Amino acid sequence: MEASKRLQKGIKEIPELFIIGRPDMTIVAFGSNMIDMFEVNDLLSSKGWHLNPLQRPNSIHICVTLKHVPVVDNFLKDVKDYVETVKEKSRPVSGGLAPIYGAAGKIPD
Repeated sequence: MEASKRLQKGIKEIPELFIIGRPDMTIVAFGSNMIDMFEVNDLLSSKGWHLNPLQRPNSIHICVTLKHVPVVDNFLKDVKDYVETVKEKSRPVSGGLAPIYGAAGKIPD
């Protein structure tokens, strides 16, 4: 639970991101109104972090487990770095699943 709270605090300190809902336990979802979260997810995946994409709003989530306790700071650094990468890019990050999730999110349900 402490790792989950540290993760939430770190996400809140990244101005481009917001926490979805009020996580009481270990599932933490976060999104952005400024950048493509699916591209952030692809970059995180390339570094070995495996999160789950969500839609409406476009976001990603992580289930914090005991394995995350010693690496929360590393994870937050990577999130911050990749948020900056996506924010500063002039064109979409190539490869990954971002185009698929982006297109699927535009299909009415």
